[in-house]
Amino acid sequence: MKLVTEPFNRSDIDELYNFIVDTIQTSYVGYYPEEAITHFIEYSNKEGILEDAQDNYVIVVKDNNKIIGTGTLKYTHIQRVFVSPHYQGKGLGKLIMYDLENKAILNHLKLVELHSSLFAKQFYDRLGYKMFKMGKVAVENGELLYYQRMAKRLDENQDSTQYNFRKKQFSVVKNDGIDIEVDLETSFHFYQNEALIYAEYSGGEVEYGEIFGLIENQTIDFYYSHVNLVGGKTQGQSKYEISIVDDKIQFIG
Repeated sequence: MKLVTEPFNRSDIDELYNFIVDTIQTSYVGYYPEEAITHFIEYSNKEGILEDAQDNYVIVVKDNNKIIGTGTLKYTHIQRVFVSPHYQGKGLGKLIMYDLENKAILNHLKLVELHSSLFAKQFYDRLGYKMFKMGKVAVENGELLYYQRMAKRLDENQDSTQYNFRKKQFSVVKNDGIDIEVDLETSFHFYQNEALIYAEYSGGEVEYGEIFGLIENQTIDFYYSHVNLVGGKTQGQSKYEISIVDDKIQFIG
C-alpha cells in the first residue's frame, strides 16, 4: 500500500495529539531529560494544532485510517514533524518534508526553516538543511532543552557567496516606513551558512525577532518575524541590494 499525505481533519484532533505525545515520549528518551520532553509535549498542544489547521498548512499520513505521521508549514517555518517509531527509517519523514517544501514553493517562498531536535538533526542534514546555531530553552528544575536552528533554500542552486555576514552585528541607519517598530535602537546579530542568512534582532520597539535570508548575486531576500514590546506579532518579506561602502556592508531597500 502506497502511503500519501492528506490535509489534517479537525475531527482527528484527539488522535493527532495523542499520536504526537506518544511519539515524543518514545523517540526523545535518551536525547533529553524528562523536563525537556514535558516541554515538547506542552508546546504541541491541541489549541496550537487547531490554530495552525485554520491559518496554515497541516498534513497527516495514515495507514489503515490510523495517523502515523504529521507535519506543519507556518509561513517559512516547518514545525511539528513526527513519524511513528514503527515507521521511522522507511521514507515517511521524507514524504512529509517534500510535501511541506513543495507547498512553500507554491507559496513563492525561497527558503524554509525549522528548529531541529537533537533526535532529528541527522535526518535534516541528509535533506540539505543547513545549521546556523545551537539554541537552548530553560525548562523545569534547571534543565536545558537544546535544539538546532536550520534552514534550506528551495531551489537547486547551492552556490556560496562572496559576502560574509557570519557573527557580525548590524544596526539600522535609516528607516522611512510608517509605524516602524524596527528603529535606530534595534540591533541585529547575523549567522551565515553558504548563501543562507539567519539573524536575531531586538531593541527599540522589538522584544525579539528573527530573519532568514538568501543571498543571490547582489541582492538578499529576507523573511522576518518579530514580537513587539506589547506582544504584537509581525511577519513579512523584504528585498535589499547589498552595497559595500568604506568597507561597511549596507542593505539598500
